[in-house]
Amino acid sequence: KEDKSNEVEGTPCSKYTTCPAGYKCTNDPGNPQSAGVCKYQECGLTDPCKKPQKLCPLQSETAMCDQRNNDKYCECIRPNAEEVPATPTTGDPPPTTGKP
Repeated sequence: KEDKSNEVEGTPCSKYTTCPAGYKCTNDPGNPQSAGVCKYQECGLTDPCKKPQKLCPLQSETAMCDQRNNDKYCECIRPNAEEVPATPTTGDPPPTTGKP
């Protein structure tokens, strides 16, 4: 397995050439001419923690750790949190059938 992170680390970047996910450009954001290099951001990329973490309040949540340092806890992720259907807020009363 090739480690791609070393190819990204230190890559030149600017306002126009951004770094991939999990990396941050060290340039001066206030100066459009400023250039910097891509630097890994802690918790920019995460994997499920290998050791069981007691940090998540719900058992169904997955503790996510830093991809490079699996001992560094980053966040809790709820399963299928994005898949919960949103209830439409149209304001119309639900249709009723069998009115007299």
